[in-house]
Amino acid sequence: MNVSRHDDGAGAVRLALAGELELSTVDQLREHVTREFGTVQRPQQLVIDMAAVTFCDSTGLAALIDARATAADHHADFSVINPSRMTRTIMQVTGLLELLTGADEPCPL
Repeated sequence: MNVSRHDDGAGAVRLALAGELELSTVDQLREHVTREFGTVQRPQQLVIDMAAVTFCDSTGLAALIDARATAADHHADFSVINPSRMTRTIMQVTGLLELLTGADEPCPL
């Protein structure tokens, strides 16, 4: 998995993920999130962009929940954007869609 960091200069950081978010790659996401909140200039908002994520398993979902908790511990807003149709469906079925994305509408089938 590749992670690209984008800082808007106004307190928001977007981590764009590409590839598979699963058991063998979740530590990369965790390391990036830890690094973001371990700096003096901590983000006020952390956005995880999943537009290029091709697969996400339960460990990937757990890493996203952990990232959300880390952001909350640092009083930062958190959101997941652009999940694929499959990932969005998994989030909805597991009850995580609204928690992670803020969306509460039904997933289009």
